[in-house]
Amino acid sequence: MEKNIFIITQAGVKPEYMQAMRDGVREFMDMFPEYKDDYPIRLLGRWESSRSTIGGGEYLRIPPQKRKLCVPMSDGRYMLPFESSDWAFAMAKYSALANGRPEQINASMLLDLMDADPTVRDIPQIDLHLAKDDAFAMTPHGPTNFVYGLGSQDRGMVLSVCRYEKMYKNNPAYLREVIKTITIHELGHIFAATQKGRHNVANRDGYGYHCDCPGCVMRTDTKAKSNELTNDRLARRQRGEPPLCPECIAMARVHFSQVRGNREDMQKAADVFNRIRRQARDYF
Repeated sequence: MEKNIFIITQAGVKPEYMQAMRDGVREFMDMFPEYKDDYPIRLLGRWESSRSTIGGGEYLRIPPQKRKLCVPMSDGRYMLPFESSDWAFAMAKYSALANGRPEQINASMLLDLMDADPTVRDIPQIDLHLAKDDAFAMTPHGPTNFVYGLGSQDRGMVLSVCRYEKMYKNNPAYLREVIKTITIHELGHIFAATQKGRHNVANRDGYGYHCDCPGCVMRTDTKAKSNELTNDRLARRQRGEPPLCPECIAMARVHFSQVRGNREDMQKAADVFNRIRRQARDYF
């Protein structure tokens, strides 16, 4: 079954960052050539439908439940729910304000909106949100101070460039490589590369399972900073090696095969994964 990968941007995000995210998706999918055509990439950017806004009179006539989700604009019009990327980011901004964080957006809210979006039922999709604003996430332990990226299995991801732009303002080429790296990392979460039940993964910091293999892009950011992950990825690319370790690749391939639902593919992917899993060793 085809499932679109939509790349969506907040207002103010530079076009080259969207291109870098697309290149990161391509680099990730190059590890799975047999499933690549199942996930076409669409650059939506800052999008809106033909019914994205309404005037004040029409606003008063829509059902109260829908009215609660409308976002007021400076010109007196209202943004309708699920009809534009601006609306989604505005909702994430409102949620941040409610949490006393006026300079941030709630990345978890953006992921939650994917579940509520009625178009997801008609157009199977994975939404990759590229944010200009700083972002935080909600966890079972409370809100984080900030997140660079947040990925959720089979749903999508949010990547904020806010802090990266400050960190790498004098090296825009490297910044684009960092965006590719974090995109690949979050796609690993989306496609279950580090899920519980395999060797060399742990959830030590409460932010989900990450890989323990040295050199793997799926290592947690608390153990390896974004520049370390990027440097490892670039070094591995120079050697003609993929950014993920063999176990992460095998686990993601199991997930891809299950989504497709072909029994032969599922058995083959499971056999490869079990063979690698039995090799209780590091790969790098």
